[in-house]
Amino acid sequence: MSAARIYKRRLIASYFSVVSSTTLVLFVLSILGLVLLNSQSIANYFKEQVTMTVFLVDETKDIERKQLVTTLRLAPFTKTVRFISKESAAAEHSATIGEDFMDFLGYNPLQDALDIGLKADFVTTEVIDSLGDVMEQKPFISEVIYDRPLIVLLNKNIKRIGFWLLVCSGIFIGIALLLINHSIKLSIYSKRLIIQTMLLVGAKKSFIRRPFVLRYMGLGMLSALFALGGLAGVLLFMNRIMPQISWWDNTFNLGLLAGVVSVCSLIICAMSAYFATRKHLRLTYDIIY
Repeated sequence: MSAARIYKRRLIASYFSVVSSTTLVLFVLSILGLVLLNSQSIANYFKEQVTMTVFLVDETKDIERKQLVTTLRLAPFTKTVRFISKESAAAEHSATIGEDFMDFLGYNPLQDALDIGLKADFVTTEVIDSLGDVMEQKPFISEVIYDRPLIVLLNKNIKRIGFWLLVCSGIFIGIALLLINHSIKLSIYSKRLIIQTMLLVGAKKSFIRRPFVLRYMGLGMLSALFALGGLAGVLLFMNRIMPQISWWDNTFNLGLLAGVVSVCSLIICAMSAYFATRKHLRLTYDIIY
């Protein structure tokens, strides 16, 4: 095998190493950016799984129930309202326990109920406590129940997760800078003899440095495209398993994320190539060997 062929293979392997490592780092960063951009939507999704159940007394008239349902549907805090008759509730309960409990009780002890799904902005203990107090004042409402400890825990954990996401973002950005910079340094280190040869024949440092910077900027852009392609695949997968969250709807945020990833890749690769090349341009011939 000729020396030129061996050099070409090593060059391709060096570039492949830079592109693969940079792509992996950018992909992880883009996933983290996607989670940050959709953190509010994800938090709202989990908040809106909380329901408030309103039990109606047996003497409630149909007109009163219908008026209550209409009022709740028009209320600014309501996302969904579902009426559950005591017959359907008994059937569901019997299916759950595997036997008809009314056979030995002789009557249906359950009550008609309304399951109210709240909008995310209203899922706080203060708002729900206030709503519950107002509803219980109505004569045809016997009880309002909701999982208060779950709401407290949910809001507390959402704030905590948001804080740690920001911390992890800072850490991952630092790791990304180190990994990409180290990868490019190793790649340029393998070309140190070429750099010294060009210096020996009288080439200017700026003339030597420019193609390295441009080449690694091109590799950085290629890595960004691969990372964004992987991000698109993740978006398609997440949209399939969690369609309730609008992953594709906010095109501005997605475009902003793609732009930030691309620009950061170009800047990091350009700066890493610049400083790595400058380091080898300052080394003497004896130190190189």
